[in-house]
Amino acid sequence: MRYSKQRGVFSNINITPLVDVMLVLLVIFMVTTPMIVKGIKVNLPRTHSGSANISKKDIIITITERDRLYIDKHLSTYTELNSFLKQNSKSSIVIEADKTVPYGLVAKIINIAKADSIQKVALATRNKPTLKNNNLF
Repeated sequence: MRYSKQRGVFSNINITPLVDVMLVLLVIFMVTTPMIVKGIKVNLPRTHSGSANISKKDIIITITERDRLYIDKHLSTYTELNSFLKQNSKSSIVIEADKTVPYGLVAKIINIAKADSIQKVALATRNKPTLKNNNLF
């Protein structure tokens, strides 16, 4: 502390370290937030359409290549899925199916969701890189 002849005690709070810590935390959150995924990792099919934004409220239903069904990250069955969707009928769901999963299983989940009054159903895909000669396949 410095003493001034005119005012007495002179004290300041140095906020520079506080600003440095806050900026570091901001950068950490900006980098790690996009990496947070609720579902199980599967090999999604590639498409040219844009990707949808998945919110925290969305229910992610995952079907793995071994035809295992997950609700978010919890292993489940079709009857458990049916009762879970009945309880959460106001939610929207995102179906992440491995590209080797038969179409009938995806259709079965969509049918269960529609029977349980789910209004919004989305299918997750990965973006396919665009080709210079505009070939779609």
